[in-house]
Amino acid sequence: MRTCQNYINYEITGLPRVTLPSDLNTETVLAKILGSPLKKRGLGLGDTTPEERAALLWLLAHYCTEDRRGTTHHALLPIRPGGGDAALGQVILQYDDQLNGTATLAGRGLPLGGPALNITFKGLSDTLINNYMLAGISGRWTTEELTKLYHALALVPLDDRQALWGVQVDRVETLVADEQKAHTQGRFEHSVGSASADLGTLTLTDAAFGSDDQGFYGGSDTSIARPPSVQVILHEVGHAVESLVRRSESRNIAERALRSLNYGFAPNSPLSTEAITDACQLRYQTLNGAFDAVKLAEDTYRLAASKGSEARQKITQCENLGGKMKDFAQAARIMLDDQTSTSAFDLLNELQTEYTTLSDWYKSAKDMIRGRFDADQYTRMTDAMRGKLDHEPWLIYRYELHRWADLQSRMSAWDDKYVKSKGVVTGREQALVDFVEGLNDNFTIHLTQYTTNFFSKDKSYGELYAEAFSLWLVHPEALGSHSPRLLEYFESGDYRRGD
Repeated sequence: MRTCQNYINYEITGLPRVTLPSDLNTETVLAKILGSPLKKRGLGLGDTTPEERAALLWLLAHYCTEDRRGTTHHALLPIRPGGGDAALGQVILQYDDQLNGTATLAGRGLPLGGPALNITFKGLSDTLINNYMLAGISGRWTTEELTKLYHALALVPLDDRQALWGVQVDRVETLVADEQKAHTQGRFEHSVGSASADLGTLTLTDAAFGSDDQGFYGGSDTSIARPPSVQVILHEVGHAVESLVRRSESRNIAERALRSLNYGFAPNSPLSTEAITDACQLRYQTLNGAFDAVKLAEDTYRLAASKGSEARQKITQCENLGGKMKDFAQAARIMLDDQTSTSAFDLLNELQTEYTTLSDWYKSAKDMIRGRFDADQYTRMTDAMRGKLDHEPWLIYRYELHRWADLQSRMSAWDDKYVKSKGVVTGREQALVDFVEGLNDNFTIHLTQYTTNFFSKDKSYGELYAEAFSLWLVHPEALGSHSPRLLEYFESGDYRRGD
């Protein structure tokens, strides 16, 4: 399981559970020690009872084997005869290279990651949703699991909590392993795209909490003992933090698209994919309304010139359209009484020319739809439109071209940033790549067996980012034991660089 940490300075799930002898006394403990390879033994500082001290020494001898030289274990083990969680202690067993050992009692019972909460299940759920602006919490949770979620999220720095806004937190029994045979304990997923409104879903399984009765993080210094599930939760939060800017930028584009068509929505709420897709399309491509306006002007001119019976009706229709059509209507009305007036003819020519210009703009836009839109094309289009066709009957089409081109330009910039150059790698992940490669230290990527396996298969620094982020929050000293430079990278806030 991912929770077995092989490359920090202790392991948390590597010791099989044992039953203490019912007659746990001095003779039993001494016999256990003499029958083991344990050399010198000692007890760490702590307020313990004689029974607990005897149990600690017996456990120290029981787990002392040749293959545990130079290892430290944070395990939940019995500290008094009998069964049940109440008999368990948060035990730290340390063995040096000569198999001298020390046993320390860090706490009693199963750790929650913080104090028990005097609050109802619904109250706790509502508090989490409100505090972190979550989209919701769903699935079958126990109060204990929800309490662990509470204590895990409380560790997230204030500057990173925006990564949780709008995120749905789900609890399921199992998840199908991904192509790397990973992410069966938890997963953070979101749709990746230049106009994706998906802020993400953080899913936790039974397996996420499956090791909470085996070991713990911290407890060896001033840090609080925390269950393995807290690290699992924060690992997935790490993915949310790493992808925050990418998700936010695509969400902003999606919201901009909807606002451009006056769609209403609440902040951080789910948005309609269909509505976003529709809003990103170029409308009025047939230009039927624009063609009808020019045709009306042409018919009006012909009728006015021939003093046709429907001329005044057509003139009124032109006038109602406003803008240059209104100017043309006034000129056509004069032409009915004064055949020498050329203003109507000149204005009709201008309208026809403007319609041709509009048609050319739309043709260029449709060509870009079939190809790839870039910022230079957007600039050329907006430059070409500046000061032109800024009156009726073209305003709706001119606005639409501006609206559409603006969205496409932003989507193209998003693609350039995240897809074309880096293969959907976020800036924060790339910054970690640059940092680790700058260390010229192959050991850094081997933070845990999990990161080692993932990196060996697809060179993913995203998993190193999430794993290091979670360990930094759960027990920073553990991360520092693996790489002081990596700890400093997170302590300094450099992990937010790159976007």
